Amino acid sequence: MTNECKKIILETDTISRVDLNFMNKTHFEEIEMVKELGETITAYQENNKGVEKITRLLNSWLEHTKLHFARENELMQETHFPALSIHSQEHDAALNQMELITKEWQTNKNIEAVADFVFINWPHWFNTHVNSMDMMTAKFAVMNGYTE
Repeated sequence: MTNECKKIILETDTISRVDLNFMNKTHFEEIEMVKELGETITAYQENNKGVEKITRLLNSWLEHTKLHFARENELMQETHFPALSIHSQEHDAALNQMELITKEWQTNKNIEAVADFVFINWPHWFNTHVNSMDMMTAKFAVMNGYTE
């Protein structure tokens, strides 16, 4: 069971900003989606209600993330970002984890696996990814004349 003290909940006002507004907007949207999912998970753990809502929120988050990563991959291709393969591999790995967690939920309703991903694994990955790969990608794009 996920320990309350281990929960990481990212906030839009504390996450690092990158040099491109469209990326920041997408990051903020994702954080808000994950916060709602986290609240729903916590409620489910307390009263066993909200199976359909968790399913809907997981699917929405997964679709949003696919679009998020596709747009960033497109930006990296347009600007010839040198670390495109490394950055896109991180996207692929994160997306694969999300798909596995979503499938695990749909198959077994394993709330603890979902909670661990939402409250521990994803926030750590997301924060690190924004502060490294996304930060470098946005800086590179702007330095090479990309404008929104």
